[in-house]
Amino acid sequence: MFNTRSFGWNADRKQVLKSKIRERVLTIFPRFEEGIVHELLGEPEAWEKFVVRREVGGFPQTKENTFFNAVSHRSGVDRLWLCGDTIFPGGGTIGVNVSGYHVFRSITND
Repeated sequence: MFNTRSFGWNADRKQVLKSKIRERVLTIFPRFEEGIVHELLGEPEAWEKFVVRREVGGFPQTKENTFFNAVSHRSGVDRLWLCGDTIFPGGGTIGVNVSGYHVFRSITND
């Protein structure tokens, strides 16, 4: 498994990278910080802690959990939306981003 510690990514290095990423995002989305409610730095350790999975990549796609049986971005709880590799349309960079886009469209009623 990929481990940031093996690359010498201590807390200071992670903060520097986080700042650089934020700076780049703000050049495209100047009001980005206004929408932040809670922020976590994505890294393998956070993944293991909060998702309770050691490996990245989503769960295996089977006929029991795809298409009409896939987990929806609508949680059923008011103002709680879901996105990620276990939410329709599934794993991979494109699937994860599309699940976030579905949340955006639902929130904005677009």
